Amino acid sequence: SELPLYLLLGLVCGLVSLSLSKLTSFMLAVSDTVQSNLGIPKAAFPIVGGSTVGLIALAYPEILYWGFQNVDTLLESRPLANSLSADLLLQLVAAKIVASSLSRASGLVGGYYAPSLFIGAATGMAYGKLLSSFTSISDPLFRISILEVASPKAYGLVGMAATLAGVCQVPLTAVLLLFELTQDYRIVLPLLGAVGLSSWIASKGGTSVNNVRNSKPGNRYRDYSVVTSADAEESDGRNNGICEIESSLCLNEGPDDDADSLASEMSVSQAMRTEYVRIPLRSDVMDVVSLMLEAKQPYALIVDDDCRLVGELTLRDIQQSLESLMRRKIRPQVVTVSDLCSLWGKRRSVVSRSVTPNTSLVSAVNLMNELGLSHVAVVHEGGGGGIVVGVLDMESIHVTTR
Repeated sequence: SELPLYLLLGLVCGLVSLSLSKLTSFMLAVSDTVQSNLGIPKAAFPIVGGSTVGLIALAYPEILYWGFQNVDTLLESRPLANSLSADLLLQLVAAKIVASSLSRASGLVGGYYAPSLFIGAATGMAYGKLLSSFTSISDPLFRISILEVASPKAYGLVGMAATLAGVCQVPLTAVLLLFELTQDYRIVLPLLGAVGLSSWIASKGGTSVNNVRNSKPGNRYRDYSVVTSADAEESDGRNNGICEIESSLCLNEGPDDDADSLASEMSVSQAMRTEYVRIPLRSDVMDVVSLMLEAKQPYALIVDDDCRLVGELTLRDIQQSLESLMRRKIRPQVVTVSDLCSLWGKRRSVVSRSVTPNTSLVSAVNLMNELGLSHVAVVHEGGGGGIVVGVLDMESIHVTTR
């Protein structure tokens, strides 16, 4: 009979999870804007963030983390623990969301696992206490059994799992975690409903904190990223026939013939990597370096606004260019990819080093050997700078023809 109430709790936890994700993204954007416009050093942000969180903790000391004793206090599972009112629990939810977002934006080390459990426990306990206050009747003669609800602790436990699923997008992990804690089969059905609804709302409402966490402050990589062939197919519907697979490396499933004879029968689309670093001309060079290091790629493909190949940029190119520019008293922070292209002429020299998905693998290997290249861009159209759909390198060729 309480299943609709647990579903409503899942809805509330989904909205709370979404608010944490949105506020984190907003804080990251604000910190990035302040840093770029005012030139404040990165080392100052943790000081400001820690000081602000400390000021919040003066009013709400429960938001500080000293182990899972915080959650035990919220769930009132410790002996002689003071009971917290519903309005104070809601204030703790808001304070913890602000403190967690501010900590993430200021560069302080921390995750979302423990904060999501704290926020979920406080949300569930507040929800349970509000339900109890609405359904309780002081006179036992008029007590109606159908109006009786579970204790706030039960809603607090389900709120923990639902918020964890919404924030981190791990619904199955949240369900198994709570069942392991309770060892009670009766909680499984309402738990599944609340967790599923919370995860769905958070996923439909915007970016999860997993994606926010893996990006730089302010989402400065919004114009360039590590992309796959699926992203390229969305921008150009003519890429039908290219190998579609979730892996970043398209492998041939044929028999193990001799590598040379196998390569002669294969096309580039069967061996190319569909994951690569793509950057526009207007990108800041320092951001490009961070992205390449994060993706563990020594090179990046330069594209225009239509995702057409313009050129290529390597870490060695960037290092040599910045050394030359610094001798001219030019700050690296103001240098863009377009500046480096103009300096080294990359826009004219790299476009011809590309192949199409239908090119035979042997022809591509011969081209790479002739030019002394370890990799070559794969474009949908001819060598005039077509839509980029992948990268072919020697490693992928060896793996495919093994």
